[in-house]
Amino acid sequence: MSDPGRPVVLVTGSTDGIGHATALALARAGARVVVHGRNRPRLEAAVAALTAAAPGAELDSISFDLGSLAAVRAAAGELARRYPRLDVLINNAGIFAQERVLTGDGFEASLAVNYVAPLVLTELLLPQLAGGTVINVSSIAHLRGQLDLGDLDLAQGFTGYGAYAQSKLAQVMHALSLAERHADGELRAFSLHPGVIETKLLREGFGPVRGGSVASGAATSVRLAAAVLAGRPGFTAPPDLAPLSLAETPSGSYLSDGRVAQPSALARDAALRTGLWATIAARTGLVGG
Repeated sequence: MSDPGRPVVLVTGSTDGIGHATALALARAGARVVVHGRNRPRLEAAVAALTAAAPGAELDSISFDLGSLAAVRAAAGELARRYPRLDVLINNAGIFAQERVLTGDGFEASLAVNYVAPLVLTELLLPQLAGGTVINVSSIAHLRGQLDLGDLDLAQGFTGYGAYAQSKLAQVMHALSLAERHADGELRAFSLHPGVIETKLLREGFGPVRGGSVASGAATSVRLAAAVLAGRPGFTAPPDLAPLSLAETPSGSYLSDGRVAQPSALARDAALRTGLWATIAARTGLVGG
């Protein structure tokens, strides 16, 4: 029987890679983890693997496509019905699109999956996230990201890396904007570089590059979640991953190698962040953009 007092954590893109390792660590620590994937059979296989690796863990699942805003909206409604409270949302899912493809909503695919969908999902779940935390798994690639509000879908000069870096820059900006728009007691938000990690995305986007373990890639997300979940019923921080100090990690922080780091100059441009938020709010129909 599920424990209604346990903290609830949603980890997007948790059927494999960093997301799977994040879900496993938090499930073992006592959180009720909602595992997300686009493909239902892969999602069921992932939940089975997590259950075997963490006997007695509380695991739920939800399947939806981050490339479709209609699917994101439907999933947000389902999540709101299931969970009156969502303690942590980890926007971990990500893609590296080698070719320029537009989603059905008209967004370039990397921007859509890595940034637009997480922003919309977060906004729709704000009532459930009251007092909670949002963690965006970004990348050091954001330092090379460029952002033209008049060509977010990169009709001019598309490259796979350029699209990926732009989407990761937008993720960092999203966390900063959330921190600006919500008092610390209402909502905390962070972004992070997980490290160069041996994942499918690394292979597909960057070729034969050696990376670290997925467990090491999950470490910063887990330590942030542990910091905000400390003391919650049934939750015990993993012994090998000490919770980060929230006093030393204010809302809006960008972390690299597990430490607060300075994000790019573009990410710190308040006018550009405001313009990006307003542009995406208008294109997605969000209220209060």
